[in-house]
This record gives sequence, C-alpha cells and structure tokens, in this order.
Amino acid sequence: MMNPARHAAESLFRPAAPEDSNAAKLQKIRARQILRMRERRPVERHQRLEKRMGLSRGTLISPKERIHDV
Repeated sequence: MMNPARHAAESLFRPAAPEDSNAAKLQKIRARQILRMRERRPVERHQRLEKRMGLSRGTLISPKERIHDV
C-alpha cells in the first residue's frame, strides 16, 4: 500500500526531468491548463450570475412580464 504523505514528500525532492522529455512537456501542458482554468473561473462565474439575473438578454424584465405587455 502506498503512503500518500511519503509519496508527496518524495515528489518534492525528485530531480527535475530533462527539458526535452515527455514528462517535462506534460508538466508544462498541465501548468498551462491550470492557469487557463484559474483565469476562466471568474468569467464563467460572472456569466452564470448574468444568466441568473436575466442580464444576458439585455433586459431586467422577465419573459412573463414581456408577454403581458404585448
């Protein structure tokens, strides 16, 4: 059975992979994905908030109210 704490500690002191290795490439890709995900979160949260409040349609009037106005 693997000890997660030991595995985490060993990974901290493992030597870095050579620049041209697949491990280094995968590490760079994963780092870029994490960065994009962090940048995207506030934008997606704002879009959900707009959708919830009805601002994405450019109006604060709910569809029910618009039907009665016609």
